[in-house]
This record gives sequence, C-alpha cells and structure tokens, in this order.
Amino acid sequence: MKKIFTIILFLGISMLAIAQQNYQDVVYLKNGSIIRGIIIEQIPNTSIKIETADKSVFVYQMSDIEKFTKEPFYKPDERIPEDNTGVKKGYYGAIEFGPGYTFNYLNGILTGRLNIINGYRINPHLAVGGGFGLRAYTENGLMFPFFVDLRTNFLNKKTSPFLSLGIGYAFFAKDDMKGGLLINPIFGVSTKIKNRSSIYVGFSYEAQGLKHYDYYYDYNYYYYYNYPGTRKEVIDYSHTISFQLGFSF
Repeated sequence: MKKIFTIILFLGISMLAIAQQNYQDVVYLKNGSIIRGIIIEQIPNTSIKIETADKSVFVYQMSDIEKFTKEPFYKPDERIPEDNTGVKKGYYGAIEFGPGYTFNYLNGILTGRLNIINGYRINPHLAVGGGFGLRAYTENGLMFPFFVDLRTNFLNKKTSPFLSLGIGYAFFAKDDMKGGLLINPIFGVSTKIKNRSSIYVGFSYEAQGLKHYDYYYDYNYYYYYNYPGTRKEVIDYSHTISFQLGFSF
C-alpha cells in the first residue's frame, strides 16, 4: 500500500508540474498593456517583478496593475483566444463626425458635424464625459456646442449596441443669431478593437435652440413714414438628423 501511495503521489506531483509548465503569468496594466511571462518576485500590495520569454525583467507597481492571472501558454504559431468582453474601464477620449440634414428654422441646410469628447469609463456599460464640437451650416456659418456626454453599451461584449446623450449649450459665430439649449441622442453599434479603444457607427438626432431677431412692421406707417419696424428677439428650434462615425480611445 505504501508503494502504491508513493507512486500515486509521484504521478500527481509530476502531472501538476507539467500542468504548471503549460501556464504562464499574465499581467494586465491599467494603460491597456498585457505582459506575459513568469512572476519571479512579488511584494504584497507594493510591486511585482515578471520575467518574459525573451528573459527581459520588468517591475510594476500594484497601483499600475488592473489584474494578474494564470493563463495557458501559447506557442508563437498558436492563436490566442479572442477576448470577447467589452471595453475596459478608465479614461476615454472620442472623436465623432458625419454629415447631417437640418430642418425647421434652418430648413434644408446640409451640415457637417464634429464632436471631441473626454471622459471616464466607469465600467464596460457606462461612461461619462464632457465635450465640445463644431457645426458647419451652408448658409448660416458656424456653431460651437459645449455639452455633457453620457453613454452606455448595452452588452459587455466586443460588439454592442450603444446609446449616448449629449446635453449642453451652443454658440453661433454670427452676430445676429444666438445659440441655445442643445440635446443630442445617438444610437448605434460599437466594436472594440483594443482594451480601451473602439469604433462605432450610429444615427443622431439633434435639437438646437436658436435666438434671432425679426422685424415687425405697421405697413401703413412704414409706407408713409419709412418706419424701420420693431426689432424683436425670437426663439426657434432647429432639428438635425445625421449619420455618425466615431472612434474612442
């Protein structure tokens, strides 16, 4: 019985050693980098030292590490399984642009749209940021919006439908026209290309408040006395439907 027990113990230890050889330490950094190798030193709550396959040695502080795990070792000609989870948490920036068609007060005017956003991704589903942009109208010049941006990915997957909402205020470059409240929801599909990077396409609706001046005439008085009319401030709203192409990083 002792011999049988010794043989079983030896086989178990051998199998465990072989299994350990097929695994490697993987360190995921908060900046999105992934380091694979063997952890050769670990100071609890302070730092780790990892040696890579080419014998390079790196030291990382725990404050810079998102997580570290044991994962299967893959040969250079083997394909590493694809990470099908969503975009990781942390800082994010985004650039989105596209053409739009405006109606109502700015009726029928084709616009060019650009948004630049900076924010923080709380988790794969929710991000909060602030942004500014540019709207180019073919007849009414430029408008500059500033807004708060809220966006959510519905799935923690590589590809997910998303919804964003921008709320802010816009300014016109023309002296005789003022901006106003801006509301801009976007619905589309986002695809992750790296841990914190993605590309997305969607459709946008934008409601923009506008203040401008109109003149009201007493035509009889105007005819006889050349009266210029009464200048009054008027509030209107324009509505824009547009296609959006974006990149977040």
